[in-house]
Amino acid sequence: MPSQNKLRFCSFLFFFPIFFFGQYFPSKNYTTTEGLPNNAVRALFLDSKNVLWIGTENGVSRMENGMFTNLDESTGLGHNSCWDISEDADGNIWFASYSGGVTKFDGREFTVFTKKQKLPNERVRKLLPFKNKMYVGTELGPAIIDIKTNKVLVPKGILPQFGVFLVSDFFVFENEVYFSTINEGLFKIIYENKAPIIQEVFRHKFLYGLGFYDYIIYSGNKGFIDRFKVEDLISNKKKLKPIGNSIVWDFAKDSQNTLYAAAWGVFDLSGGLYSISDDKMIDISESYGITSKNLLNVVYNGKKNILYVGSKDNGIYEVQLDQIINYYNFNDKTIIDFEAIKTQKIILHQNGITFLNNENNALKNISLSDFKKYETDFIKKTKLKLPTHADGYYELDYNIPENKIEFYELLKHQNSLWVTSNIGIFELNFEGKIISYSPIHTYKIGFTNDHKFIETIPYGGVRVYDDLPNLKAKHFSEFDKHTPLDIVKILNNKGKTYLISVFNGLFVHEKDQFKSYLTDGIWKEKKFKHITKNNKGQLILAAEFGDVFVIDDSKSFKILNTISKKEIIGNTILFLEAYKDYILIGTEKGINIYKNGVIRLIDKEQGLQDSKITTSQIFENSLWLGTKKGYYTIDLNRLTATQLTVSEIGISKIAINNVPLKSSEYKWFRYNSKQLISDYKYNSFSIDFIPKGHSFPNKLKFRYRLNSNNRWSPYSEKTNLFLPYLPTGNYNVMIEVFDMNAGKSKVFTILQLYIQPPFWLSWWFISLVATILLIIIVLVFLRIKKKSNEKIIVQRRIAETKLEALLSQMNPHFTFNAMNTIQSYIAHREMEESMIYISEFSKLIRKTLENSSKQKITIDEEIEYLKAYIKIENKRLENPIAFELLISDEIDTHFTEIPTMLLQPFVENVFVHAFNESSQNPKLTISFKMISETILECKIIDNGMGINAAKKNKLHESKGIQLTKERLSLLQDSKENSIEINFSEHNGTTVTIMFWV
Repeated sequence: MPSQNKLRFCSFLFFFPIFFFGQYFPSKNYTTTEGLPNNAVRALFLDSKNVLWIGTENGVSRMENGMFTNLDESTGLGHNSCWDISEDADGNIWFASYSGGVTKFDGREFTVFTKKQKLPNERVRKLLPFKNKMYVGTELGPAIIDIKTNKVLVPKGILPQFGVFLVSDFFVFENEVYFSTINEGLFKIIYENKAPIIQEVFRHKFLYGLGFYDYIIYSGNKGFIDRFKVEDLISNKKKLKPIGNSIVWDFAKDSQNTLYAAAWGVFDLSGGLYSISDDKMIDISESYGITSKNLLNVVYNGKKNILYVGSKDNGIYEVQLDQIINYYNFNDKTIIDFEAIKTQKIILHQNGITFLNNENNALKNISLSDFKKYETDFIKKTKLKLPTHADGYYELDYNIPENKIEFYELLKHQNSLWVTSNIGIFELNFEGKIISYSPIHTYKIGFTNDHKFIETIPYGGVRVYDDLPNLKAKHFSEFDKHTPLDIVKILNNKGKTYLISVFNGLFVHEKDQFKSYLTDGIWKEKKFKHITKNNKGQLILAAEFGDVFVIDDSKSFKILNTISKKEIIGNTILFLEAYKDYILIGTEKGINIYKNGVIRLIDKEQGLQDSKITTSQIFENSLWLGTKKGYYTIDLNRLTATQLTVSEIGISKIAINNVPLKSSEYKWFRYNSKQLISDYKYNSFSIDFIPKGHSFPNKLKFRYRLNSNNRWSPYSEKTNLFLPYLPTGNYNVMIEVFDMNAGKSKVFTILQLYIQPPFWLSWWFISLVATILLIIIVLVFLRIKKKSNEKIIVQRRIAETKLEALLSQMNPHFTFNAMNTIQSYIAHREMEESMIYISEFSKLIRKTLENSSKQKITIDEEIEYLKAYIKIENKRLENPIAFELLISDEIDTHFTEIPTMLLQPFVENVFVHAFNESSQNPKLTISFKMISETILECKIIDNGMGINAAKKNKLHESKGIQLTKERLSLLQDSKENSIEINFSEHNGTTVTIMFWV
């Protein structure tokens, strides 16, 4: 019996073909719909800044961030038909045009070279930069342009055939320039006496496009590729064996040393993209997503590992060569489930099971007929009673034909593979042989931790089998609230078996019993679709409506993290997997890669063209995803590695009040400054910007703010800012970029914007007005102060005049008293005394005249004057008055000043009123004392009649005292009580005078 089975299986392999499933690379096609000026692409070039230039039949385009900047004759290009593009040592870009000569672009200005500048022909096909020269291939031979001086030289030796000498390509070998012509062969340019000369290398027909790699020259010929070792080519030796079957126009080589050829058969459909390997041209157009058969150019971007292919009729193709995501077309079969056995992968699909080797080639297949035959044989031979609906089973239909078989699940357990279907459950060994069958109809199966088979019954509870072949099982009734119902996934983890229900939440099987977390109130979440576990043994569950939960159920139930549906990109979760610290959530939008609160999105831009995933499985470091036509394999280490993101943002266009800035403000299509100053009337701005450094432009989202203390705007996918009606002031325009591919955010300050205020609000105008106002205020203040000073001067002069008038009143009073004395001397015939008196009197008069012209005199001068006066007064009295002078030590009598003749009236009053004939020992005391730093006190004390004199003074107050009081009121009008007079009945009279010094 075993030998017969083996023979049957081998015969199956003999009759069933072994399929090889093609791998597909993610690609994108750009045409006029995306912004190309024309779909006929004649040239592709990557410059030193890794920017792609595209030459078409209707202008040149520059592609950045998936967007195109177009140039044509209206912007300065010599001609719209561009056949080649190159860059010289100074960074200038050159364009070869068919019928318009050559155009040089320095980032701002265009310089056109035609026959007027001595080009031999204006139909230019190829360019080669070498040292400080640009070699130009025309239809009438080469020309050489000096990139510094723009001088054009035409080498001698052009050999026109039928009126043309078509230069098809250039290359450099051992520091010499070679060029090919389509019909004549290969030539090189040498110099004799600094003049260029064409020298023939060898004659050959049909050199269309050249590729020079590893010392081998590849040359496109009619329907094949010629190959030459470069030394043999130069020495005109035998070429290598031709290969291929189309006309190749361009070559490129990638970082994996794969050589690509862009072919156009001209008169047949042999064109397309080819790889050259093992002396063969292999058509790879389909797997690289290239639909055009008319390819003219190919170029490789090593920084991004991208291949660009230009076509004559369908624009350009961008092919991602970085094989993070590989797609395999599985002959359009729907993939249902995956499993793995060592290096082999097992695929359950709509037509059976296929075993793949480690190169994803099919090794063996188990067909629908194999499954049907095994079921039929079992039914014929079994002695078991077949389960029926009456027995509590979900009954099978044993009449289903093989073409109506539906598979549900593939499960590996211990040393077997288990397959569920609508015709029963099959067990296979690892060699792919069916070894058992169970007539059970179930959608979801599993095994307990002690390896018992679990059958979930739609609407009928669960069976746990002790003996599956004999259908011996324990049934858990659907009426028990702890029995799992509507189960969609089963998972074993840490000694427990978890089951999730689409309607009844989470269940666990442990110690031969089921427990409902919903029934026991542990977790109220009801509807689940997916369950998996991470590398820490924690459970990850996806709810039907989109939330994802991370659960620790090792000791006690605990929700560690919740990923909200709002965070997940997509509406329906199609699969759920965990890898290292990452959670992979598949939706109709793509794969959400979650870690630490950040989500990255992988979709068709990275190669996931079909996001309608039917099943998923992780094998070591690879994620396998099934679709309805094939499957993906994704390198998880590379997928989760740090990704390149935006490195800079440049401004490509600015319009102010809808008027674009002049072209002179730009260089290399970038606004050539970090600042912009605008008048207050021009305050609405439209700013186009381009990010650089990332790999996937459609994964970028942008938001902006105008200063660091402002709020961010909402995220947008547009690379444009519209800032209307900005108030005057300074702005730092900042853009934050969120890269969904890299899962990173970066902030860039792209422009310092200053909107000038109107002149009446400008600082200089405000300063000028403030200065003028300040000057006016100062002038008004000075004028007021001047008038005040003039008023003070006038008032002071009036006061001085009054003082002088008072003094003039006092002087006659002195004179009157003195004349009475002299008259008395004469009347008594005291001639000698009268002469002495007159002499002293004349001195006093002189002193009086000197002092009367002064407002103030020193204390010394006042004392000298009083002594003279007292001496004169004592001479006329029979009872002379003793005089005593007291001066405090702190008073400097030489510098301290007091009003002129202020004390004399009081001293005179003493002589006139204080004493009479009966007065005993009359005495006059004058004292000076500082009672504070600014107040000088002067006292005039007599021991005269006291109160009687006061009464007498009231009746007839001294004229001198009255005049003195007036003088003090003028001199010290702001100070009260400047003179204090005290009367004493027993001690005479004391006059106290305060001076402010």
